[in-house]
Amino acid sequence: MRATRFSIPWGIHRHLFRVLIGLLSTLAVSYAPLPIATAADNQFNTSVAARVEYTDNIFLDADHALSDSIYTVAPRLEWVHKEERLSARVDGKAECYRYQNHDEYDDVDQWYNANLDYRPAERWQLSIAGHASDDNRPDRDIETTGMVLSNIRRKRFNTAVMASYTLSEITSAGIQVSVNREDFDDPETSDRKDYSIAFFMNRSLEAWIARTTGRLNAVFSHYDFDREYDFSQHGGWYDSTYAVEDRSAMDNYSVTLGSETALSEKLDFSVDLGGRYARWESESTTRQWISFVAPLNLFFSDQYQEFSPERNRYDSWGFVGVLELSYQGERSDGSLLLSHDLTPVSGKNGTANRTAVKIAGSMRFLEKLRGNAAIQWYHNKSEQNDPTQADIDTQTWNFQMGISWKPNRHVIVNGNYVYTVYDNRSSGTTAYRNKLYIQLVAEHDWLE
Repeated sequence: MRATRFSIPWGIHRHLFRVLIGLLSTLAVSYAPLPIATAADNQFNTSVAARVEYTDNIFLDADHALSDSIYTVAPRLEWVHKEERLSARVDGKAECYRYQNHDEYDDVDQWYNANLDYRPAERWQLSIAGHASDDNRPDRDIETTGMVLSNIRRKRFNTAVMASYTLSEITSAGIQVSVNREDFDDPETSDRKDYSIAFFMNRSLEAWIARTTGRLNAVFSHYDFDREYDFSQHGGWYDSTYAVEDRSAMDNYSVTLGSETALSEKLDFSVDLGGRYARWESESTTRQWISFVAPLNLFFSDQYQEFSPERNRYDSWGFVGVLELSYQGERSDGSLLLSHDLTPVSGKNGTANRTAVKIAGSMRFLEKLRGNAAIQWYHNKSEQNDPTQADIDTQTWNFQMGISWKPNRHVIVNGNYVYTVYDNRSSGTTAYRNKLYIQLVAEHDWLE
């Protein structure tokens, strides 16, 4: 397929992540404070969270809702270093969760992050970030993308490098390169490898609009999806085994123009609007092995045939936009996010136009007591006439409310309730879920 000409050696992102971890570990040793007087520039935080959770639909299944109580213990480590021109952070967390009645789903999920920001000169800003995770919960994405995965282990690695330069007192520009990979243990679930290159420019518009910055973004992204699986059929006198290879690639180009404005000391507004062009190419190859059962296997040998590959190509144009409104008061805060873009769907052999609406807010009732609420709506829909990928059409609603109590700086107690509606229009089913949890977090900075 022509789109694969943009491929790069995907082992690079793993090496970048190892180099990043090694670099930050070296910095941790080099800058670890021996005298107490410098401890303010460094933090070594440890925490552990204990959570009791009940959900009445673990897999968000419309026909067979499975309920259970889940007990989770999540230790976390974080190291932070800050100085005038350099800041670094490394953290890792493990979630050990156990089901009360379905211990076959017991597992441990892990997340690791590393960030390094460095200013080598007054006009330059450099940063590098890495992330690695290993997760397995079926509802891991429902509150971030609106999509549901089964309990299939996913390993994810991504790395991003950014450089920006201040061209003048009112203008800056830069570039960011990111690489991502997702691998699933299930052969029928699509793996993904992608990279993107983004150019951006910011310019102060104070001469025309007070407290406003204009910005321009141009992004190129390339995605590779692949899966290989086999299945068997019994035909009476013979057995057939099929091996299927599905591979597809997409190139996506987008340009947005926007601005960020401080409407007041407490209210910020930003908007980015533009368009995109995407090209999809896919190829599916099927191979068949036929073996005869006794007594025909004495007269006929096994047969093999490879069917002609099925190739498809699809081009599409679309709208890209993000609008954000945020409020930060003394006792309360709130945010509104509206977004629309073409995005890859984890575990699926393709992408979807994702529209999201998120409304969130919190309020401090007492000095140590705070409440929060949020509403999320996601609509994931694939291109209607696209022959290169499976049909995706889902709507997801998340209604959330919670309360948090912090009796001192080392302990946090919070409770949360989430009601989810998952409407899969492709299959004509709708699933509902109630989730309630209570969590206790204990944390301590050993360099205070």
